[in-house]
Amino acid sequence: SITYDKPGWDPEMELEYDVMPRDEFGVPAHIPPELSTTIRHTYYVPPQYYPFLKKLGDDTPELKPYMDKLMNGELTFDDYEEMFYLFAKPLKIHRPRIAMPYRTAEEMKKSEEVYWEGAWLSFRQRVLGDYFSRHYLRDMVASLAAGIYLAYIFIEGHRQYRVDMKLFYLEAPEHKINWVVPRGDL
Repeated sequence: SITYDKPGWDPEMELEYDVMPRDEFGVPAHIPPELSTTIRHTYYVPPQYYPFLKKLGDDTPELKPYMDKLMNGELTFDDYEEMFYLFAKPLKIHRPRIAMPYRTAEEMKKSEEVYWEGAWLSFRQRVLGDYFSRHYLRDMVASLAAGIYLAYIFIEGHRQYRVDMKLFYLEAPEHKINWVVPRGDL
């Protein structure tokens, strides 16, 4: 039989492949970091993108070493980060080109009407909310009262049944089922 240096080691249980924990590079976590960090993780790009990457590198001489590395399969994450932060530029926003909200003179005249309509709709929603609150509160209280009444009837019936049985067994012993016949010497 196979012996392991770790007592109770079960390889079938130890490597559960349903959800395999991985490190930030996607290496399975059961591979120790001393080994997994020696692996060079590089980016792979399909060959059909090479002409575009080559043209990009030729057009921008500063990008050429990174594009060559990417095409040769040697671009690591550190290189990618270096490239990204070297060439990243803040986004320019031209405020004058963003359209301002605009209303015509006719629409401006209707402002009061629009405000009134908004207030009217808010009022209707408040009234409807009050109605629903009262409606459902009334239903809840009525159903609780009906439930308590039915429970009371059931409990009363059960109590009366117990009283009747007690009287029956005390007052009519000859009708008792499986009654032990007295021996006469007690």
